[in-house]
Amino acid sequence: MAYNPPKFKNEIDLHLSSNESRCPIEDLAAELADQAEIVSRYPNHLPLQNAIGSFVGVDPGRIVVTAGGDDAIDRVIQHSITPERKKIVCHQPSFEMISIYAGMYGATIDAPAWLGGDFPLDDFLSRIDSETAIVIVVTPNNPTGGLILADEIRKIADAAKAAGARLLVDNAYVEFADSDPTAEIASHDNVSIVRTFSKAIGLAGMRVGYLIASDKDYATTIRDASGPYPVSCVSLETSRRAIENFPDRMRANVSQIKQIRRLLDEVITKCGGKTIPSQGNFILAEFADAEKVWEQLAEQGIAVRIFPNSDLLKGKLRITCPTSQGDLVRLGRSLAKACDADVDVIQDVVMPDHYAAEAGSTDATQSPEEKFTSSTNRETKETNIQIELDLYGTGQTEISTGIGFLDHMLTALAFHSSMDLKLICDGDLHIDDHHTAEDCALALGTAIDEALGPRRGIKRFGFAYAPLDESLARTVIDLSGRPWPEIHLDLEREMVGTWACENIVHFFQSFAMTLKCSLHVDVIRGTNDHHKAEAAFKSLAKALQQALTRTEGAVPSTKGVL
Repeated sequence: MAYNPPKFKNEIDLHLSSNESRCPIEDLAAELADQAEIVSRYPNHLPLQNAIGSFVGVDPGRIVVTAGGDDAIDRVIQHSITPERKKIVCHQPSFEMISIYAGMYGATIDAPAWLGGDFPLDDFLSRIDSETAIVIVVTPNNPTGGLILADEIRKIADAAKAAGARLLVDNAYVEFADSDPTAEIASHDNVSIVRTFSKAIGLAGMRVGYLIASDKDYATTIRDASGPYPVSCVSLETSRRAIENFPDRMRANVSQIKQIRRLLDEVITKCGGKTIPSQGNFILAEFADAEKVWEQLAEQGIAVRIFPNSDLLKGKLRITCPTSQGDLVRLGRSLAKACDADVDVIQDVVMPDHYAAEAGSTDATQSPEEKFTSSTNRETKETNIQIELDLYGTGQTEISTGIGFLDHMLTALAFHSSMDLKLICDGDLHIDDHHTAEDCALALGTAIDEALGPRRGIKRFGFAYAPLDESLARTVIDLSGRPWPEIHLDLEREMVGTWACENIVHFFQSFAMTLKCSLHVDVIRGTNDHHKAEAAFKSLAKALQQALTRTEGAVPSTKGVL
């Protein structure tokens, strides 16, 4: 049996069937412009092998670079099957290439069903025995998006080891999950992990994956199970530069896709579909007439995945998360039409205030003089935040988050936008800085949104450049009522003070979502990460100040509402 996904009769221009992601690295082609000479030499995998080792935090000697993640699975299965051991313990459904490779090498698959919910651990463990050649789990699972917990993986690894078998963990979608078990399971002497550059990193066309082998000897064995030079020099160099030079852009891309995943789940539900909670960059959903929906989407140029040969997946479609707001709107409208639902359902999800205003909500008729201040409290199990603000103050601040550099940035944001801001946060910093930084951003965005009310009497658009020594940042903002963050800070260090650089990027993203604004922040140049981040916050402050400039009382939109 070969890999043979359903074909489309219509011309497709929105590809949501293969879980590809848009490459977030627009500069990558320019990065490679001076590398034309590499195509005249045979590929050398060692630079990428070393880069991956640093990227995931393991000894590079354990890394095996492969032609996609499926190549790693192929090699491991081929090496594992023996005349005495021909059984693969997996779960169904799962990545379909596992069953294809099993058939190629004369193996059988013993697989409990796992379509959603908790992983059937006891049933799974009961199938591992002396005939087992290899145990394979896919987490997040493709095509369901289900997640197997790290503690469950350890128990599976122990059972496999006791039976004399290895465990292979397919982590192709792990970057999109709420937790990454790599650090916890990579130290197990019986576990190998498959990952790929095709999904979160957005380089599907490069066909690069890798195996984090359980040890160096096993890595050598799997490395030697390949023909010469399985990955091209261009693919190797592109992948290396992606993870070495642009890690913050990839993390920002993942964060954005996770936000879109939440919106897509709402859209599918409003269209009558039944979704399975997903930790991947896709959602599996059941429809009353999945084949009709699949065909009608294809007629509109949109490809999603149907599974005509699977009883478990009958009536279900796997839909890849779009990577832009425009594509999400297009998918939502097309899906609503195919499901005979409200064709404007996407606006109910992405632009709820638009519909509230049309329906005559009290906020929509509020005078601008009655707003522009906010006092709010946001309390969760992770943080307790109190905020008071006046959008048209004098830059007075009282900031205390427990993260020194975040305090510094919020003070600069308020001062340079002339906003009076009191923000006090008691967060779980004994864990790390993520929850505190994220929740402060969410709370601040919400407070400004509340202060704006119906967004009458403001300029709406703002843009600004801000330098700080060698660094230069630009922010463009639209207080549109539609959230969309594009944040490119090019931070290189792991931390600035006690604030993780990835969470600095995430602050801007979270802020844009609850403020419901289109926010583009770019660091144009710079070498010092402190300077880059501070320039970004100051450019945001000045752009926000411009967007909040008072005008006549009308709502700044041709629709009459924001």
